[in-house]
Amino acid sequence: MAVATNSLTTLTSLKAYLGVTTTTDDALMESLIDRASDYIQRYCARNFVSQRYYEWHDTYGNDRVALRHHPIENVRFVGVGGDNVLSVVSNLASDIVSTISVNGDHIHLFRVASNGHETSTTLTFGSHDTVAEMASAISGTTGFAATTIVDTKSHYLRKLAGIDLKKQTAILEAPNDALTDYAVDYDRGIIYGPTLHRYRGFLVDYTGGYATIPFDLQQTTIEMASKLFNSRKRDPSLQSESLGGYSYSLRSVSDLDASTKMVLDSYRRLR
Repeated sequence: MAVATNSLTTLTSLKAYLGVTTTTDDALMESLIDRASDYIQRYCARNFVSQRYYEWHDTYGNDRVALRHHPIENVRFVGVGGDNVLSVVSNLASDIVSTISVNGDHIHLFRVASNGHETSTTLTFGSHDTVAEMASAISGTTGFAATTIVDTKSHYLRKLAGIDLKKQTAILEAPNDALTDYAVDYDRGIIYGPTLHRYRGFLVDYTGGYATIPFDLQQTTIEMASKLFNSRKRDPSLQSESLGGYSYSLRSVSDLDASTKMVLDSYRRLR
């Protein structure tokens, strides 16, 4: 295995910190780096490694919106409004259930045949980047047919809860206009616009996160992974121990000490 692409440090850095020169525990160390990175990013409620995001937001009447992952490298598109871009129908009369839903990164198709057999199909936006490609993939799935109305990026499709295709045609929407009168606070990941409050459910296509992870986040990840590594051979149920006249208590490696919490709280996203 290898360290995940969104992890916050490297195997080389962790081994140097631990003074390990062998490769015996490389796979374990990579797993611990991933676990520590995941814990940190869940605690901070944001991802730190630079990547592309497609986020739907509602301003709730405000003229500012905080994106989930900052700092912001660039904003490609703030999409508002909605066009009908794709229609989907069930084309097997014998099916007793046929539904479609649009989630954050995929379309989900579900059908139940007359004999009760269930079939679920997931079509990801990453594999079908345009609406036209998605329409072809849907039509190539038994029990469904789709028609492109307006071609655009499939990532721009508006989220949709399950639609019963036995009762109606599903019409999928995407933003039909680009907002232009807005400003961006790149460091804090905030979009400001005098007309944002007019729109509900608008889309932001942007790249957020750090091209180079800040040193204190790297160090915190290394220290957390190191604690996990060094604790693997002790009894996890052991809370304290006495050695002659000396005794000590063992904390859970998942507990945050004051210095770690101070670092992470400085990066924590306010929700």
